[in-house]
Amino acid sequence: MMQNYHKNTEKAERDNAITRLEKLHPHKTLLYLAIFGSSLVFVFMVVSYTMSQRSPDVFIDFEFPKAFVVSLVLLMYSSYTMTRVVPAFLKDDLKSVKNSLGITLLLGVAFTISQYVGWSELYRSGIYLSGEASGAYLYVISGLHVLHLAAGLVVLTVMYTQISTISRDPVKMLILVTNPYQKIKLEMLATYWHFVDALWLILFFYFLFSF
Repeated sequence: MMQNYHKNTEKAERDNAITRLEKLHPHKTLLYLAIFGSSLVFVFMVVSYTMSQRSPDVFIDFEFPKAFVVSLVLLMYSSYTMTRVVPAFLKDDLKSVKNSLGITLLLGVAFTISQYVGWSELYRSGIYLSGEASGAYLYVISGLHVLHLAAGLVVLTVMYTQISTISRDPVKMLILVTNPYQKIKLEMLATYWHFVDALWLILFFYFLFSF
């Protein structure tokens, strides 16, 4: 009887997973596939970076860029502000949605600037894009991450502008908060943003222990 119970439980869990997958919005499915594909690219890049280090002393004379530490703090805080977006939208609080999106946008821009400062620190330390392969990978991997963040910033800017404009019109605001696809778009943006944040968190600590 116990075996039958476990089999039935496992079958029910599989059926529930399949049902949830079938109910998933196609745009969310595409987003998850894109995230999976991007993750594979970064795994390949990190493995290549690791293989390019012929000895553990490649960066022994260099300090880890302080700007990268600042960028980590900025991005982690932006992840927090992004978590406030969807709950505020569900409460029909467009002012909080707009403010949270705006703060996240500013933090994203500040992160990009801090990355540039970090690259400048690498350059002053003697690590060049055209130099040692392992050093070049630092630029390539972090630059690829900034490109992913830039894509998020574009969507973030569009949504912030849209909500800022609509929030001045009560009728359009009512249409917006009752539109289920608007919630899906905000959820997708939040998911992508958290992915980019988590990605930099992993890369940051991997780079940190490479120096």
